[in-house]
Amino acid sequence: MTAAARPRRRIARSLGLALPLVVAVALAQPAYATPRDDNPGKGHGRPPATQPSQPPAAFDYTQVEGLTADRYGTVKENLELPMHDGTEVHIEVTRPADANGQPLDGEWPVILEASPYHGTLADREGMRILPEPRDEDGTSLGLTGYFAPKGYAVVMMDLRGTGLSDGCLDHLAANDAKDLKAVVEWAASQPWSNGRVGMTGHSYVGSTPSLAAAMNPDGLETIVPSAGMATMYDHQFQAGVPYFLQWAGPMEAYEQIALERDLPDGEHFGQKPEETGCGLPNSSLTAGEAQLSGQYTSWHGERDWRAGATAADIPVFMVHGVNDNAARVAGMDWFTQRGGRAGDKIWLGQWDHGSGCCPTRRGIQWTYALHAWFDKHLAQRDVATGPAAELFLSDGTFEGSRTGDRSQILNDSQWPPSTTSMLTLHPAADGTLDSTAPALPGSVSFTGDPSGFTDPQGTGGADFVSEPMAQDTVLAGKPLLDLVASVTAPRVHLIGTLYDESPEGDRRRISQFAINPELRVGVATPKPVVPGVLYEMQPPGFAMAHNLREGHRLTLRFTTSDPDKVPTFAVDPRVTIATGPGGTSLQVPVVDQPVLVDDTVPFHQDQPATAGPAQPEEQTSVTPALGGPARTPATVAYHEFEVQDGFDNAALLVSAVPSLDADIDLYLQRQNPDGTWSADLTSGGSSSLTEESLRYATPAPGRYRIEVHNWAGAPSTRVDLTLTYLNSAGEPG
Repeated sequence: MTAAARPRRRIARSLGLALPLVVAVALAQPAYATPRDDNPGKGHGRPPATQPSQPPAAFDYTQVEGLTADRYGTVKENLELPMHDGTEVHIEVTRPADANGQPLDGEWPVILEASPYHGTLADREGMRILPEPRDEDGTSLGLTGYFAPKGYAVVMMDLRGTGLSDGCLDHLAANDAKDLKAVVEWAASQPWSNGRVGMTGHSYVGSTPSLAAAMNPDGLETIVPSAGMATMYDHQFQAGVPYFLQWAGPMEAYEQIALERDLPDGEHFGQKPEETGCGLPNSSLTAGEAQLSGQYTSWHGERDWRAGATAADIPVFMVHGVNDNAARVAGMDWFTQRGGRAGDKIWLGQWDHGSGCCPTRRGIQWTYALHAWFDKHLAQRDVATGPAAELFLSDGTFEGSRTGDRSQILNDSQWPPSTTSMLTLHPAADGTLDSTAPALPGSVSFTGDPSGFTDPQGTGGADFVSEPMAQDTVLAGKPLLDLVASVTAPRVHLIGTLYDESPEGDRRRISQFAINPELRVGVATPKPVVPGVLYEMQPPGFAMAHNLREGHRLTLRFTTSDPDKVPTFAVDPRVTIATGPGGTSLQVPVVDQPVLVDDTVPFHQDQPATAGPAQPEEQTSVTPALGGPARTPATVAYHEFEVQDGFDNAALLVSAVPSLDADIDLYLQRQNPDGTWSADLTSGGSSSLTEESLRYATPAPGRYRIEVHNWAGAPSTRVDLTLTYLNSAGEPG
């Protein structure tokens, strides 16, 4: 029986729930029922009597007054700074200059980016974290080109063992920590510095700020980590279950980057040949079998800065996406543990990692938000920095939300939201999910298999589905799962995915839990699993921010494999989920009286006041001859197209669906006047085997092409492409 065909069952109201009555009502009534006005003013679908007739507007960061403006030229200086052990790290400083390119006297606020990617995967201008605005040639200004003319000193640091720095790759361990402390304090003490340093960056580069904060260096005034983390464990595992692709990063991927800079084409070639590959002993593979079990070992302990980052007495502007497919949102748990500290700020969106395009999917709003934050905390200007918590919601599909669809913004005074209460739901043996606990013990069993890696709905699993929601209900915070289950395999992955299920039966992931049962008493303390014995486990879940619309259901689905995880241990003849008294239960964070505003702020610098029509959609297909990780004429195929003049093309969204399961990557290029093609303007490269997408803001009229790379798929796999243009109001052409 499908979820849509399940017999409806009225859920009894539970007076024992410590929740606003409206939440119980929302889950207690079938969607066709007319809600009683038991508590006027608290229904998510009915405005309270005291609510203004006009809802508050979204905060538009492009309208912030009093920001620093371009006033100076710039000059760059390259330095090699000795660290505590004599290793020299490469530093580039861009700061204000006069019209002749001479450094100006002055004490400038400092922005620091510390990266392992400089010279190999990224530039030293900070374009990855700040892709907008761009110059007349379409090149990102980056941190250096945007902030230095406004009176900032921008410092770029190559982490040891990477880029132009000497030494051995450290994977954010003690040497990196000492280096970051030294560079922050060096920057704060320079005659051209006002003594106030801020850090930012995305992904790995978004992890160095939390590490620096944990070291409490003199002069560090704030950090803005985007899609980062404070422990390498969160990069590899969710309670022992390995994340797809990122699991292998600390094993060999980062080592490869460190090696490439010392090869003949690398920028560090010949400088310290004796150091070539010297970071290999720091690979996570030295942890041995623990890299399979997911056990937290001393390797992770040496790279765990959560406690220090949580305790850091500086304001933090946290930026993350709940659907991030590279730096999972669990990586910001250390920030959640700060408990809504005064002065902190968070942007939590539906977006993914933004590979090749952007850190936040917020366009020029992100640029001005970062500008305002640094102006306040580093330049000490009296400027507005927006609400303390902005959670960006999307009503679209899972893929659409990951690539930037938007609907409303939940504003709050803190994270987790100040009016969140936990609603407890109970799976039952009949496959329902209810706010009332079953009276009798029960269970549901299934056979685990690895097919969920490509088909999470088709693999063996157990589903528990709620009644339709009687009204819109906002879920925001970190859900909790108390899982009681038994397995028959000595080692397996238990994965619980929480879905928003539409009335049509479509499912969109809004959170996910996972655990290796061997780590049920703690990730550092493995214990054998006895087949058939019920164990109580608390698999950690992903933070969530979602508006569960009227008529939609919550579905909790248990499997042993999923596209987000590596199916190293997925086969189990019998997984049993216990229900009823002492059985499995789920707690979801429900926001009472959420402040929701329409997300209508402009994402582009020159967005018109009135949106015009966007260019019509285009569909086509291409077929790379072969598959393989290298971009060669045999593994790629192209589609050329025209972006036409006269349309309001605020964004181009390219979606790709392979005819067979395949990891497809997309690259966008523009034709130059001489007929050659530009470098990649943006790309899309997630780990999905069923779809891929990219997004490009404000494509100028001209000829473009999409390069479709069959990174891992069967030869001659057809790829269906859809090119959708969005106008400045977000409407498709």
